[in-house]
Amino acid sequence: MSSSFKLFRVLGIPIYVNYTWFIVFSLVVWTLAVNYFPYLGPYYHPFIRWIMAIVASLILFSSILLHELSHSYIAQRQGIRIKSITLFIFGGIAQMAGETRSPRGEMKIAAAGPALSLFISGIFWSIAYMYKWSMATSPVFAVSQFLAYTNMMLAIFNLIPGFPLDGGRILRAIIWERTGNLGKATLITSRIGKGFAIVLIIIGLWDILQGVFISGLWLIFVGMFLQQAADEGYRQTLLHRTLSSVKIRDIMLTSVIVVDDSITLDRIVNDFFFRYRFNSFPVVSGNTIVGIISIYDIKVVEKDKWSYTAVKDIMQTNIPEFTISPERGALDALDKMLDTRRGRLIVLEDGKVIGIISQRDIMQVLKLKADLGST
Repeated sequence: MSSSFKLFRVLGIPIYVNYTWFIVFSLVVWTLAVNYFPYLGPYYHPFIRWIMAIVASLILFSSILLHELSHSYIAQRQGIRIKSITLFIFGGIAQMAGETRSPRGEMKIAAAGPALSLFISGIFWSIAYMYKWSMATSPVFAVSQFLAYTNMMLAIFNLIPGFPLDGGRILRAIIWERTGNLGKATLITSRIGKGFAIVLIIIGLWDILQGVFISGLWLIFVGMFLQQAADEGYRQTLLHRTLSSVKIRDIMLTSVIVVDDSITLDRIVNDFFFRYRFNSFPVVSGNTIVGIISIYDIKVVEKDKWSYTAVKDIMQTNIPEFTISPERGALDALDKMLDTRRGRLIVLEDGKVIGIISQRDIMQVLKLKADLGST
């Protein structure tokens, strides 16, 4: 998802488009203009068919975006922050910071997407019905029928009871509510999801053997993606459960090496980076945190300027971005590190540096809990 660009914001959520999206968009437009619309209405002018194909494809992917926004809206109502929504080759994906705390909340979030897709499908079926008497010549009928059918199929596909599909999340919520064990519920539904993915891959291989190459290859790719997503979803659930009760105060390192903002770059390189081999250091002025400096900040400065360039001249000063409270959870720290692409965060209490937390520290705690069988 790194090769994406931002389009706009909806409900405060940044919407991104991955460059792989253009592949499937082009394929859908071409298929509609060359195969589907000529079959449905042989009287359409070729130029009209291409316009219909572009319009139908744009509305289809807007429907996919609305599907994801419906999940995100319900999640936000439950206090879950949505980092972003990205449209990519397999549709759309919403990145949530955290998980719902109850089975009923999970069920509401999961059901919102298919419900909206069915609602959109109903709207376009109604439009198609109004134009059914002129279906051989009406572009509105052809486009509406396509959108009604695809949104209905989108809802049905997502209701398959395998994690991470919406149906799998609904089933997970049901098992979670009955057993009280989110880990067990996720394991069961992720196995169902992987089983469904394997079925798609087998069907895709059979299609290729029958000469239906593009359809078969697409099913294989979708199956591989769902299989990977099921595994990743299960691991993420275990990660959340394991780290949810761990406080930063309990696992942070308290022996923090800080640098004064007045020292020069050649000195910090020789006395700190080479000696301690960390990628970054907190910067203080007296006893007050004023910034952070990393090896990447120094690399952009010409080497012959190191002897007279002070740390305070190039340090990063957006303190909230690289600091965190000791009372926050380890999962909060990990999310923040991933959001800001930092390996370490400075732990502040009453404005003073009391520790430092790194991704390595969190992963070591996670491994230790896994080795001990603790969750």
